[in-house]
Amino acid sequence: MSSSEIRKDMQEFQAAVKKLSGGIAQASPLWKDSRFADLSASVSRVASELKDFMVAGDECCIAVDRFDRIASEKY
Repeated sequence: MSSSEIRKDMQEFQAAVKKLSGGIAQASPLWKDSRFADLSASVSRVASELKDFMVAGDECCIAVDRFDRIASEKY
């Protein structure tokens, strides 16, 4: 798997989390029960952990690029 494929997957995941967060925010006025509050809190945790995921993914892509560069060297 290349770093560009990893970055594409990361961007798709980020977009999905943002879409989910937006949907929860839009539904918020309609739902006032405890289950919705639990769902909202869970989605908020996922969204806040997304930042760590993106940083780790960027570090992974850098490592993959370095590996590919070293592997392609001729001796």
